[in-house]
Amino acid sequence: PMWAFACGVVSTGEPVLENWSVLLRGVILAGPLMCAMSQTMNDYFDREVDAINEPERPIPSGKISKSASWLITFSLIITGFLVALSIHPYVMAIAFVGVLMSHAYSGPPFRAKRNGWYGNLIVGLAYEGVAWLTGSFAITQGVPSTETIALAIIF
Repeated sequence: PMWAFACGVVSTGEPVLENWSVLLRGVILAGPLMCAMSQTMNDYFDREVDAINEPERPIPSGKISKSASWLITFSLIITGFLVALSIHPYVMAIAFVGVLMSHAYSGPPFRAKRNGWYGNLIVGLAYEGVAWLTGSFAITQGVPSTETIALAIIF
C-alpha cells in the first residue's frame, strides 16, 4: 500500500519535493497505520481458525488478549483518521472507506474472504486502488484528474 500511495502521488504530475510532508504522512497512513489496522482486524476475526492452524499466533497463543487486539485495532484506526484528516478531508473519507473494506473482508456478516471473487476484489481495491487514489487525492489536495483516477482503477 505504501508503494501504491506513492504511485498515486507520482501519477498526478504534482511536484513531490514541494509536498514532501504530504508524501511522508501518506506513506505512514497507507502502511504502518491502515495496513497494520487491517492485519490486526483480520487476526482478531481469524482467531478460532488460527487456534487450530497457527496456534503460535499472538491471539490464539494468549500473547495478546482479544480486548488488547481490539484496542490496538481502534488505536490504529483513530491515529489513521487523525493523520488522514491532517492531509485533507477527502483523504479522511477514503480512510473511512478503507476501514469499512477491511471489516467487510474479515468480519461478520460478510467475511468476503470466504469467496475468492469478493475477497480478492476487496484486497485488490483496498491495498492497491484505494491506496493509489489516496495518494492522488492527498497530493492534489482535492480531486485529481480523470486520468489519474482511471489509472488507480486499472491498477
